[in-house]
Order: sequence, then C-alpha cells, then structure tokens
Amino acid sequence: MKHSIHFFLVFLALMLTTLSSQPALAASRQRPVPKDQQIQVEGIVGGVVSKLWIQTDHWWHEGDYPRIIALDRIITEADPQFLEAYSNGGWLMDSLGRTHDAEVYYTLGTKNNPHASYAFWNLGFFYFNTTHDYAAAARAFKSDSQQSDSDLNDWKMLGHAQEKSGQWDAAVATWHQIKTRWPNGMSVDRLLRESEEKRMQALALRNLEGKPALP
Repeated sequence: MKHSIHFFLVFLALMLTTLSSQPALAASRQRPVPKDQQIQVEGIVGGVVSKLWIQTDHWWHEGDYPRIIALDRIITEADPQFLEAYSNGGWLMDSLGRTHDAEVYYTLGTKNNPHASYAFWNLGFFYFNTTHDYAAAARAFKSDSQQSDSDLNDWKMLGHAQEKSGQWDAAVATWHQIKTRWPNGMSVDRLLRESEEKRMQALALRNLEGKPALP
C-alpha cells in the first residue's frame, strides 16, 4: 500500500509539474490561464511536493538513497526553489560517489535560485570539501557572499577558499571586509592576522624564487 501511494504521488507530481508550466505555453498561443486556476494548480503542486518530501524521510530510514535522490529531483522539478532538496540530493549523490551528478545538481540549484546564498554555499562547499577545486569554490562563495541573505560563515568560506587557491591579496581584502562588517565576529581578528602573515610569507617566497607578483 505504501508503495502504491508513493508511486501515485510521483505520478501526480509529474503531471502537475507539466500543468504548472502551461502558462508560458498558453501565453505563446495568446491564451493565458486564468489566475485563479493557476493558483489552484500551484497549491496542489505544493501539497504534493510536501508529501514527497516527507517520503524522503521514510526512505532515509530504509537506507534507499537512490530513491531519495530520485524524489529530490522530482521535488526540484516541481518546485525549483526548494533549496533543501538540492542540498539533500547533492549530498547523497556525492556520498555515493556520483561526483559529476552532484556538481550538476548543485549548479542547477544556483541557476534556479540566483539570489539565494544557500544554493551557492552548497556548490562552494562541494568544490571546497569534495573536489578540492579551491578556485571554483572561491568563485561560488564569491557569488554566495554577494547575496542579501549571506552571513558571516559565507564570507569566512570565501576567505578560506581564496587562501587555499593562492589568491592572497583577495583573501586579505575579504578578511578586512569581514572585520568591517562583523567587528566582533568569532575568530575574525585571528583569521585576518593569519591571512596577512601567510600573504607576506607567500610574497617573500615568490620574490626569492623570482616569480611574478601574487595573483
């Protein structure tokens, strides 16, 4: 019975997602869907998405992670702004060794939510912690920090990623910005001091080796 309900919800979500995309198609044919009908469809989609999200908890306890990933994909197809589903699905893909799929899914989250810091944080942390592509992490955290809902931790990760990728001037500048915005932030003074010291060490080493200035 549980399986029947599950598959019915998935089917209904896919159908309603198709219906909810009809306004754009209708507009192209000069036949806009009445607003009250659109609101009704969106309400039904939201209800189905909530039930599917609850289902992911059930399958978590069953250990069926591929099924959860499939549900997360359906959820974000129906509701592209459902940030927790991107976070959950991407983390599971990463945990199962599906690194490329995780990157694509996290990136999709940023494209569908270009003003949500959490979407960029997920992508940045994936690059920082999983692939160790610190330059890519710095770019993601840079976008993260530019969002209105970013916080101290988002900015700290930008500073750390810039340091890891050897962007010492940018890193020191970031820590100074952090100090200005959060003068009493935890460990900010120490992290700023350490970043300045590391920059000087890196600069001295490059001068000793006859290399060009720091990036």
